[in-house]
Amino acid sequence: MTPPPPRFFQLLAHLSAAPVDREPILGDLQEEFEERCDRDPADARRWYRRQVLGSLGPNLRRRARLVRNRHRGHTQGDGMMGSFWQNVRYAARAARHDIAFTSVVILTLGLGIGANSTIFSAVYGLVLHPFPFPEPDRIVGVGTAFPQLGQSLRFIEHMSPAEWEDIRDQSRTLEDVVAWDMGNRQIDTEGPPQNVFTGFWWGDALRTLGMDAHLGRGFTDEEVERGDAVALLSYRAWRDRFGADSTMVGSSLLINGNPHTLVGILPEGVLLYGMDLWTVLPARPSMWPRNRRQFQVLARIRDGVTQEEVNAELEGMARQTEIAHGGEFEEYRGWSQVAMTWNAVNSQLFRTGLFIVMGAVGFVLLLVCANTANLLLARAQKRRREMAVRTAMGAGRGRLVSQLLTESVLLSTLGGVLGVGLAILGARGVRDLLARLSLPVAGTVEVNTPVLVVTAAVAVAAGIVFGLVPAFQASATELGSTLQSEGRASTATASRQRLQRSLVALEVALAFVLLAGGAYLVNSFVRMSRVDPGFEVDNLLTMRLTLPREKYAGEAVPAFFQELTDRLRAVPGIRSAAAGTQFPTVAFSFRELWFDGREASADETLPVALATVVTPGYFETLGMRLLSGRTFETSDQAGTPRVAVLNEAAARRYLPGEDPVGRRLKIGGPDADAPWWEIVGVVASTRNRGLDENPFPEVYAVHDQVGGTQNQLFLLLRTDADPRSLLPAVRSVVTEMDADQPVYAIRTVNEAFAGAASTRRATTLLLTIFGVFALILAAVGIYSVVSFTVNERTQEIGVRIALGAEGTQVRRLVVRQALVPVLVGAVVGAGLAVPLGMGLRGLLFGIGVADPVTLASAAAVLVGAAVMASWIPARRASRMDPVEALRME
Repeated sequence: MTPPPPRFFQLLAHLSAAPVDREPILGDLQEEFEERCDRDPADARRWYRRQVLGSLGPNLRRRARLVRNRHRGHTQGDGMMGSFWQNVRYAARAARHDIAFTSVVILTLGLGIGANSTIFSAVYGLVLHPFPFPEPDRIVGVGTAFPQLGQSLRFIEHMSPAEWEDIRDQSRTLEDVVAWDMGNRQIDTEGPPQNVFTGFWWGDALRTLGMDAHLGRGFTDEEVERGDAVALLSYRAWRDRFGADSTMVGSSLLINGNPHTLVGILPEGVLLYGMDLWTVLPARPSMWPRNRRQFQVLARIRDGVTQEEVNAELEGMARQTEIAHGGEFEEYRGWSQVAMTWNAVNSQLFRTGLFIVMGAVGFVLLLVCANTANLLLARAQKRRREMAVRTAMGAGRGRLVSQLLTESVLLSTLGGVLGVGLAILGARGVRDLLARLSLPVAGTVEVNTPVLVVTAAVAVAAGIVFGLVPAFQASATELGSTLQSEGRASTATASRQRLQRSLVALEVALAFVLLAGGAYLVNSFVRMSRVDPGFEVDNLLTMRLTLPREKYAGEAVPAFFQELTDRLRAVPGIRSAAAGTQFPTVAFSFRELWFDGREASADETLPVALATVVTPGYFETLGMRLLSGRTFETSDQAGTPRVAVLNEAAARRYLPGEDPVGRRLKIGGPDADAPWWEIVGVVASTRNRGLDENPFPEVYAVHDQVGGTQNQLFLLLRTDADPRSLLPAVRSVVTEMDADQPVYAIRTVNEAFAGAASTRRATTLLLTIFGVFALILAAVGIYSVVSFTVNERTQEIGVRIALGAEGTQVRRLVVRQALVPVLVGAVVGAGLAVPLGMGLRGLLFGIGVADPVTLASAAAVLVGAAVMASWIPARRASRMDPVEALRME
């Protein structure tokens, strides 16, 4: 710490200067003195004496003019700006004088502000602005809810072509209403064909989105009406796969072996659900039955229409459909249609997790501010003499507060600069993580202008928040007592001690909330990892294969997959092989069921189950247990009686107390033309929708008996060794059968379960990291306050030791007093952790929102950290030499 100028000459200068000139003259002397002290303190004191003596009489007025002229260049008649720049220069010098303190504060603030900026950049790019569309509030998705089918509001694969046509033809509030399905197609490039995720459209979606193609154009109404073979490529595919060749537009592109005219390139950033290829759907809507729901609907709100008016109209249309078709289709009873902005529809996946994490980083930033305020309070105690001297020289309290606030804002600004650098690295890491996921949004995570503006605002606000109270405390200096102390230690005021303890309690409360949040999710994750998935997940490899309908039709499709699985079983290292339209946790195909002998009831909900088409050997490959009856055999082929298998969840829910084996059902509802399927077996349920979901009813059918309608199947391979080590052999077998058929979506079942829990896993990891960071900050805050208190109470502790107090007693005293604000903060934090648990309810598994084990664990960790943080200064106090302590004044 810089030594003060000679006290006598300080007072002499104060008395000699005119009141109007006192503050600028003495402030100028103080600044130059501190600069000289950095080089030679003794020379600085001699210089100070010469300056004061030389300023007496006429020289004083001359120096006042020099000082005023010096500042006039900065102020130009504006005293406030002059004082501001003087405060900035002084704050910069103060930061350099105590470089260790400055570095700790800047690093702490940088971490807090950097985390805040990183998460805000993710929220901005993925939730607030996930698509680069103009007028995003006018672009809506239309979802449906079918209570009779047990389906809540859905926006993916939920609407039939007839329902889309009703909206397109009847709506007066929506325009440019388009529908699409999703699937996979192969495009010919150099080398073997590549599988591309594809959208099949009725309508021109670019017109709906209000955008023009990057090159070329979108689909015309005539092309859509005729079902022409035209296509659009995403900007990403055009750049990465075709080298951004602008001559491609207008040329022919082979899709599944058929020529299509490439009419345009999609705008950069337009990537709906990862679809790199758009084509016109050649089939007419009339080819689909009214209850075949596998399409999505996108529309544009007309000018001057509100979203509330749109939903009111959609509700009226739903009631008209119920009247017109409810007798034929029971699911229309009580059904609804709802429009939501496209941004809201597609950010639901991670909106909750991101906002929870954003709240967590807000808590971290508050904790950083509390910690920094405590450090500044401790430093302010050391600067009491400096504040007293400045007060004696004529500086008012407002001047001191503005100076100290400038120092705080300067520190927070430097922390903000560091935070921006950390946010750039953090945003890059988030982008790398998102690149591995298939997200329905095209937003990007980057530190752009809005993020920088928010970061700057957060930095300045943080500087004011953590600097305001220490500034007022430090400026409230008792001039006489402080100067008489000659700079030596004195006991801190009771109000300052209470403030420091209150800040410790606040830090502990905030840290408790973050620790409890991380503990909630970790506990949930541990419990979920112990759940039995219902089958053997180890050494199980999956991949998808799509046979083009132009090449494989009818019985050729199941024949191909049956031969493929037979060949794969012969590969060394592959124990068994099968195929299916879905597998746990990749479950997306739901159908209603109709059991033979069931009486129709107007108020009864139709049974709904996952409908999975499989090849023989599916249950054995997954390791699913047979509970009754049998599974599928190779004799279950086309032309033989249709057979089905139920899982235990379906049997218990829809046929309670009965033996399902031998019963008949229809898959798809009570359609008179639908075939009957005989139930031949019941298998144990699997966690088919994820480990955090109870088993859902599921019905299985044989691929051979379904026919060639299911051309996209997942291969499932049970291996004896590392599953991925057998991938080259699998590719070789597929190539031998058809060199043009690539496999894709390759992953193990363990990876599939991890992907299903990716939002929960990411939120858990981030909250845990923030909780640990909060714990460290709280421990640092406790340590700094206890150390400062021990230093302030040196004489008191020396007296206690001189009177016979043992080291153990001194340590207990210090630790016990340090734990008082810690316990208060823990109680407050426990109260705040309960509503946090309610906010995390959607991510919790197997525990309540006020789980006592979780709260007790967080409290134990915090108290343990507090004991350790306070033990070090307590141990130092217990080893104090009482003679040396008593000599201190």
